[in-house]
Amino acid sequence: MWTTVLVLALMAATEPQRIGITALLVALPRPMRNLLVYWLGLMTSGFGVALVALFLLRDSMLSVVRAVTSALENPVVPPIQVAVGVLALSTAAMLAVRSSVRQAVPAEVPAGGPATMVLQPEKPAMMSRLGMPGLLERGPVWMSYLAGLGTSTPPVEYGGAIAVILAAGAAAGTQVSAALTFLLVAFASAEVPLVAYLGPVMN
Repeated sequence: MWTTVLVLALMAATEPQRIGITALLVALPRPMRNLLVYWLGLMTSGFGVALVALFLLRDSMLSVVRAVTSALENPVVPPIQVAVGVLALSTAAMLAVRSSVRQAVPAEVPAGGPATMVLQPEKPAMMSRLGMPGLLERGPVWMSYLAGLGTSTPPVEYGGAIAVILAAGAAAGTQVSAALTFLLVAFASAEVPLVAYLGPVMN
């Protein structure tokens, strides 16, 4: 059971949507806060679904997994997941470029000195402030939480892991531990940068 759960978790860790959203959150102001809230959203949804599946829907879980897997075999689904990840990565790159751009403008030096060129932040245009990057920069923290809720459970890998855990017939505590292990490994793309930001704070 444990080997299969770990293999499925490693497959889920490469999901493009989660990687793209993580990169986007790193590019935003206050990345540590955004990543922490995003991870909390991931764990809330993922662990909540695991508890429901293991203890409330255990008798019908295999049928649910088959139905979800069949729906995801549609050839349209993988390109959509990749497109969402690429969009998030592109937005993160746009934010990184914008933060590094400065416009050189002449400024008067006090006491009658000659004018010199200083770097001042480029003022964003109105359309830029109203565009997606501007909205994300000023977005409230709950947006990161909602993003975590919506991208926490990759249906194929997660459903397969739950089915394997149920089929093993282990004790309830072991099943919960296996589900939690799957989630921690699957969310590594968000956890690695989060730990990198938390390390200096903890020290």
